Amino acid sequence: LQAARRVAKSFASQLSPSHPQPEMESISFVFSDRATIPGFLGLDVQKEVLEHVAELKPDKVLLVTDVTVDTLYSDFFTPLAGDARGETGVAEPWTSSQLSIEKMVLPSGDAAKSWDHLSELIEWNFRVGATKKSVVVAFGGGAILNVAGLFASIAYRGMKVVYVPTTLLAMHDVVTSLKTSICFDGRKNNIGTFYAPTKILIDVAFCRTLPKNELFSGLGELAKNAALLGGVHAEGFKSALTREAINAGNGGSGEELSYGDDTMLKLVRLGIQAKMEVLLVDAYEKQSGMIFEYGHTMSHAIEKAYGDGVIPHGLGVTYGMLACSYAAERMGVMSAKARKEHDEVCNLLIHKWPLPHPRPSTKVVMALAMRDSKRGITSEEEHEISDVLLRGMGDIVPTKTSMLSKFPCSLFAEWLETIIGDSPEQRILSKEKKEMSAATLMLLESYPGA
Repeated sequence: LQAARRVAKSFASQLSPSHPQPEMESISFVFSDRATIPGFLGLDVQKEVLEHVAELKPDKVLLVTDVTVDTLYSDFFTPLAGDARGETGVAEPWTSSQLSIEKMVLPSGDAAKSWDHLSELIEWNFRVGATKKSVVVAFGGGAILNVAGLFASIAYRGMKVVYVPTTLLAMHDVVTSLKTSICFDGRKNNIGTFYAPTKILIDVAFCRTLPKNELFSGLGELAKNAALLGGVHAEGFKSALTREAINAGNGGSGEELSYGDDTMLKLVRLGIQAKMEVLLVDAYEKQSGMIFEYGHTMSHAIEKAYGDGVIPHGLGVTYGMLACSYAAERMGVMSAKARKEHDEVCNLLIHKWPLPHPRPSTKVVMALAMRDSKRGITSEEEHEISDVLLRGMGDIVPTKTSMLSKFPCSLFAEWLETIIGDSPEQRILSKEKKEMSAATLMLLESYPGA
């Protein structure tokens, strides 16, 4: 059966009655007392995904996707409009009444998360005659889910939205949060809302077409969960990254990172479990849920310094974790032995994906880090910065400031020097720097050591 799935030419052919559909596993995403969202997980389940959307009886489906997903799966939702032509070319009616589908295709990655594209979605919503009965379907990776979720949360003061994630990161890390967001003024996720989708529909078969960088991105967030929670999360992550596991999936080459369907299902379940156990008591990630921001202060800065789409988010988080362990050891919070164990988990990914050249300067990265969206929670002084800190694997430093600790920003700068240096030939002036506000540029020039 697994071999047959791998050679299937398209999802459309699986709509035929000769291809019986497996049932999707039901998962309740419980965000404390704020929202309980019905979720469904499966493999090769296009028919069931479409059924779940049709069950909502929308007057219109507003399909929001990106260029990459639309190239690969442009016909995934067309059966809802009454055109279920598969390889045979024979049309099958999907429902007794065909659904009207409007599609908006945005750029791939964080480029979609802009004020302009949010405005474009709002204008499109009214132009096509959408109503409160219409359903937004966010079909793509984390960026698409973020911007489409924000759009749905503010149009008509809230529209129904269904998440259909297509990347490993989105399947276990984005759908497990009520956060929606866009990026503004060179900063990451600084405009957004908390909003619950109507349904979460996960078909892990999409992971078969993931490029290497997207696979790494999803694994990076799993590395974060491994460090934060230890136990089964650390063991599950390590087992997936062992040479034996990689070789088994690649004929013994050990050169490429790819996984079979069963492993991907296990990783998605593991990631969902990690987040939902915590968000069960902290729906808005304001207290204990803030631990999942571990490594994100430096991650967001590195990602923005390179420019959108260069550094996969999960990989950025892994580098941010290394920055945090460096700071923790320098302050005596984490022992050298504990740091070695922690960094070994990160290095399972890092050695496969080093930061590309040319690399941004310490000055540029730190200027961005000092404008992190979490800034102010710990009442930092001008020379301080904040992130979650660990004593060791699964041992988080508790604080009264949403689990964030503040410390001298010079520690992050020192760490940056160890991995990227600061020579002129390594510096880049990214598009992000050109678009920085005057306030950001002033901060950049005034950064200690600049």
